[in-house]
Amino acid sequence: MEVLFKTVHGSRLYGLAHAGSDEDFYTVVSKVKTARAKYAKQSIVDGVDSVVIDFGTWIGQCQAGVPQALEAMFSEQALEDKIEPFRKGFTVGTQAWERYLRTIKSFALDEENQFKKKRHALRLAVNLASIRQYGRFNPTLTNSEIMQINILAQYEPDHVYKHALDIAWNAYA
Repeated sequence: MEVLFKTVHGSRLYGLAHAGSDEDFYTVVSKVKTARAKYAKQSIVDGVDSVVIDFGTWIGQCQAGVPQALEAMFSEQALEDKIEPFRKGFTVGTQAWERYLRTIKSFALDEENQFKKKRHALRLAVNLASIRQYGRFNPTLTNSEIMQINILAQYEPDHVYKHALDIAWNAYA
């Protein structure tokens, strides 16, 4: 398997890492010799969370608007990048909006009322606002976005959901 692209991923990519955060990596490889048409494997070993995915499966996920796949696509923290021109030219269509909205709702209104999930809902809303305007986004949040997200994530779930929708739909109206 030839590594085509490898990036930092997860909280370290978003700018939300803390002292206890694990390391996350997302690796895109050339075609994997397997009987399966699609290949993606996640493993967690010694605090390192790694996703390895073949190029075709990754592109399919990006086109379908899968947030993790798109975060890797638009990462500016590549450790190895043999497909940079392709990544720089990739844009997301409106097909991603529905998936983002479903995921935002699921995270914001999670019954366990977890701060981390509410923060993810708000982060995805920031990304969706950028997708709507530019067809792409930078998954690494700015300091002001991090501050806003950390404040809003303290609210009750229904308020977090409302704020996330406001961010996603009104930020660039």
